[in-house]
Amino acid sequence: MKIAISGLSGCGNTTACTNVGKALNLASVNYTFRNVAHELNIPLKEFQLLVGKNPEIDYVLDSKLIKLAEKEQNCIVGTRLAGWLIDADLTVWLHASLETRAQRIGKREDKPLAQLIKETKLRDKQNIDRYKKVYGINTMDHDHFDLVVNTERLSPEQVAALIVAAAKLAEKNWQRVKNPYPEKIKRIIGRKLSEQNLLKVKDKQVKQVITTCLQFK
Repeated sequence: MKIAISGLSGCGNTTACTNVGKALNLASVNYTFRNVAHELNIPLKEFQLLVGKNPEIDYVLDSKLIKLAEKEQNCIVGTRLAGWLIDADLTVWLHASLETRAQRIGKREDKPLAQLIKETKLRDKQNIDRYKKVYGINTMDHDHFDLVVNTERLSPEQVAALIVAAAKLAEKNWQRVKNPYPEKIKRIIGRKLSEQNLLKVKDKQVKQVITTCLQFK
């Protein structure tokens, strides 16, 4: 059983993955900008600016995440693009309003709510635009997801219970159309990470990120 959980910042992805993983005894697979920034000792905000200008970083990070997930027979993958990247048995999209998400983010970032709303809205737009550019996908189109959960109306425990129930149904009798995105994205990544394209990269930090990610086998 593989479960992919996606959602915008502040939707409760991390909590949902933790709770569902414990309930179903699934390994958690995750590899994000935060992981790479920490590994390379680059401030997260600086790293995010670097990503915006260098799509190669998206390709190598997503390639690594896909490989990590493919190594596991049973796992839960919780990233913004998990529902597009992973050929999962169950894909889940978590939803919450902009204001609610900003309030949640405010619990870990000491900033005024108005500022958090503005920053979160900008981050959403930047991510949506970037994924359209690098993969040609609209991350606000959730038609291929098996389950959409409004986390604003439910407790974390209720969110997890819904996902667990759907996962158990998926194991028993689940009729679903194959997710068309993972193979498409893998082809794009393979093309973009060709040796010829990587030789064109000049930025030293970008080269360091690529080398770090491609060292993974």
